[in-house]
Amino acid sequence: METELIFMAIVLFFLISLLIVLLMYFVIPFFFGAPFEATRSKTVKTMLEFAHFKKEDKVAELGSGNGKIIFKIIKKHPQISEIHGFEINPFLVLKTKSKVKKLPKELREKIFIHWKSFWKEDLSKYDKILFFQYKTIMSRLEKKIKKEAKNNAKIISNWWKFPNIKPKKHKGTVYLYEI
Repeated sequence: METELIFMAIVLFFLISLLIVLLMYFVIPFFFGAPFEATRSKTVKTMLEFAHFKKEDKVAELGSGNGKIIFKIIKKHPQISEIHGFEINPFLVLKTKSKVKKLPKELREKIFIHWKSFWKEDLSKYDKILFFQYKTIMSRLEKKIKKEAKNNAKIISNWWKFPNIKPKKHKGTVYLYEI
C-alpha cells in the first residue's frame, strides 16, 4: 500500500512537471508571442548579411529563443557594441545564459539575455532589430517599431512581412526594412 502511494506520487509529480514544461514551451508563448521554432542556418546567414554590422551597433533580437542568432552574430561580428536578446520562455533564457557563460569574457560582456517581453522594451536604442515572430503580431509590431525605432535602424524579419511598410530588400523569407 505504501509503495503504491509512493509510486502514484512519483507519477503525479512527473505528469505535473510535464504539464508545466508543455505550458512554458508551447501554450504560454502561443498566447504571448510566437512559440519557439529554430531559425534555419541558411536564413540566419541571410539575416546577418542584411544587417551589415558596425562596431558601434547595439542589436536586439526580439524572441531570442535558444540564442542561435545571437551566437552567430557575436561569433562573426565580435566588434559590435552589444546585443540584447528578449525571450519570454524562462527555460530558453536559462539555456541561452548558460551558453553565454562559456564564451570568452570580452564576448560575454557584450551579450545581455532578458527574460522579458519585448513589448515592454523601448527599441529606440537599437541600430539593428532582428526577429522571427508570428503573423498575428506583425501589425502591432510594425506600429511599435514605427513609433520607437531610431532613424536609419535596420529591421530584419524572418518569414513575416509588415503589412504597411515596404521592405527595402528581401531574399527568400528574409525581409530588410530601414526606418
